[in-house]
Amino acid sequence: MPSFSKPLPELPTRKHTAEFFSNAVHPVINGGSFINTNNSPTPSQKDGFQILQEHVATAAFHNSWQRADPPRCHAHTREAVLEELFDWIVGNVPREAWVTWLNGAAGAGKSAICQSAAEMCIQRGIKVASFFFFRTDATRNKIDAVIATLAYQIIQVLPATKELIIQSIESHPLIFSQTFATQLDVLILTPIRHLHHLDQRVKLLLIIDGVDECLEYSAQMNLIHTFSKLLQHRDLPLTVLFGSRRESQIQMAFNARDMDNILKQLPLDNNYHAENDIRTFLVERFDDIKRTHPQRKRLGPAWPAAKHVQQIVAKSSGQFIYAASIVKFLSMPSLNPSTQLDIVRGLRPAGRAIPFAELDALYRHIFSQVDDIATTLGFLAYGILVPDHTVHEIMYFFDITPDDVENILAALTSVLSRDMGQDKIVFYHASLPDFLMDKERSQEYCISDMGTDLSLLWFKNAASGRFKDLLPPLQNVELDKFLACAKACPNLRVSMLNYTPSQTRSVYALYYFPRDILKLVRAMDFGDNGEVYRILRVRIVHYVQEEFPHMISGLQSIILAQ
Repeated sequence: MPSFSKPLPELPTRKHTAEFFSNAVHPVINGGSFINTNNSPTPSQKDGFQILQEHVATAAFHNSWQRADPPRCHAHTREAVLEELFDWIVGNVPREAWVTWLNGAAGAGKSAICQSAAEMCIQRGIKVASFFFFRTDATRNKIDAVIATLAYQIIQVLPATKELIIQSIESHPLIFSQTFATQLDVLILTPIRHLHHLDQRVKLLLIIDGVDECLEYSAQMNLIHTFSKLLQHRDLPLTVLFGSRRESQIQMAFNARDMDNILKQLPLDNNYHAENDIRTFLVERFDDIKRTHPQRKRLGPAWPAAKHVQQIVAKSSGQFIYAASIVKFLSMPSLNPSTQLDIVRGLRPAGRAIPFAELDALYRHIFSQVDDIATTLGFLAYGILVPDHTVHEIMYFFDITPDDVENILAALTSVLSRDMGQDKIVFYHASLPDFLMDKERSQEYCISDMGTDLSLLWFKNAASGRFKDLLPPLQNVELDKFLACAKACPNLRVSMLNYTPSQTRSVYALYYFPRDILKLVRAMDFGDNGEVYRILRVRIVHYVQEEFPHMISGLQSIILAQ
């Protein structure tokens, strides 16, 4: 791409003649002052190009020095999706869409694909301008600078637009205080339309990545709606590539009627065999570590084991961010990569090390956008602690409606979904449950202590009679999963002492329920010398003897074994 530091030719300015009174006859001048009324900027005024530069977010360029080593596709990976993308860009397939939405789960590699696409366009001589959003950079986490940043780059790749763009700014010096739609029309679409009228060969690609990184939902939707409205006439040599997570508000924007005839969706799903690409990436990056790392002599020839590489591939769940985070952690020059891998695998304590810093920051940001975080974490805790759950079972347990479930999942569409066929919660990232269960990583979003709250709710539901005569699949026998993560506390002790087996008659038909519950209660220390356990044991044995006599001998032998 042409260097942005290269000086551009100055626009022509009006020439001023010294013959100010050339047409006067015998002029007589008696004092007074004279004002030159031409519109050329004086040293104290700013020309249009200066105004433009003041509104540019240089960090949003694909080749900005402020984005040192941005994510890009590793060699020999993402080839299928890049090929499909470039078929659309260069028009190898009939032009049916003027907008492409590259979408996928959090950490799927969308920004890397957009970055590589921008670089490949430059290599192939394709005119491109880009804007990469990033939520923690105040210069590029709003739409305010989008049009100025794109317009500046358009001037570089299509110099013939410079005079049109600069004159528009000088005619409207407050253009950047006007609406996003006005800026787009005046500074990009009108100059491109004019240039295309003069040269039918003109083509331009705009890449706008990380729309979900823009701070305001309304601004995200405005950005998409504005482009779709102005491009739906399909009369411009202009195409736009958007990259973002599949968040609810962005899905709404792309589902709008204006998009019907101009949109191509490119979801990063299993069709692109991301696992193979992740394996290729890992093998080659591990080879780099073994060849270049200062402590490479301490690595065995078979390091890392093939099964360990496969474990990372499986844990990545098709999302590159997990594998990339591990490679970055293992590449730290001052530490032994083998030891670092042991930390990742949980074989050594992490100490002050943070193996998944980038991934954890992404997860925490996503959960920070959730309105009812307590309900959401409880819902997810049930789904994680009870792997064979059904959504209907969770709904019954929490006494919530299908609409409530949709509201809970809406803010998390980039990390999970509901499998309607299996009626289960599906995590796009196998690493997400690990994150939520680790207090050091998830911090205020940790669910590892929620076993206590879920146990209390279980006993509350039991006392209300909601579990008494349930049949599968709503028959709730998951108390053991909750108690295994619960802490002994006064409220839980009271709930247990108030519990009677008749409250949950149906679950006692399953012999393992009383067995597992008594085993877990016995292990809990309520500071009462085992009083809770003894009382529950007597109640349960008596109840089973009365209601399920055929089970009593087995239960008693289990109790004695405990």
